[in-house]
Amino acid sequence: MGPSPTARAARLENVRARDAAQVEALLSALPVEMPWDVALEPGDPLGALLSDAGFTQYATTVRASRAIDGLRESEGSEGVRLLTYTNEMAQRYEDAEWEALDGLATFKAMGRPTGYAQGAGYGDFTVALRGDRIIGFCFTQVPEGIIWWMGVVPDERRKGVGTMLIASAARAVRTAGGTHLIAEPEATDDARAFLRGLAFREHGTRDLLIKKA
Repeated sequence: MGPSPTARAARLENVRARDAAQVEALLSALPVEMPWDVALEPGDPLGALLSDAGFTQYATTVRASRAIDGLRESEGSEGVRLLTYTNEMAQRYEDAEWEALDGLATFKAMGRPTGYAQGAGYGDFTVALRGDRIIGFCFTQVPEGIIWWMGVVPDERRKGVGTMLIASAARAVRTAGGTHLIAEPEATDDARAFLRGLAFREHGTRDLLIKKA
């Protein structure tokens, strides 16, 4: 799925440099234009070099994973049904996305639209509905099991909706031959508590930095 019109940052993976001169040479040689996005381990000396080069930190994420085997099946939430997302749901989805993710630094950095409203057919994209209202969503890469985008609207949290979506993602990954679920949400107390409740194991945090055009 291509980048959204307002979130065209190119993620620079495995960036290494010894000094400011190397950073400058690297950035000037990049074949893609800004904005550029980098994820670093906390305390990485490269962070100071990138800061001097105009990058700013906008969020911290926590990496977590668990095996699909042993994941408890969700009992469901009364009155909630799960459907495979279609692009015809775009307006309802964007309303739910705004409610669910408003206030998160990662969501703010992406801008609107995020592009997921046109994400039908890419990976496993499941939405939770109460009546005709979308109240939750989960976009998962299969068979790798990477949960890229997930949220539940505030008034429907702690009712089992998120657990339903995770269980659905696990079934899709297992059907595709995968064995694990991987998540890297913004490191909020709520996100970490939710993952711990599902026996995800944390593997440290990462700082996200961006240089805008």
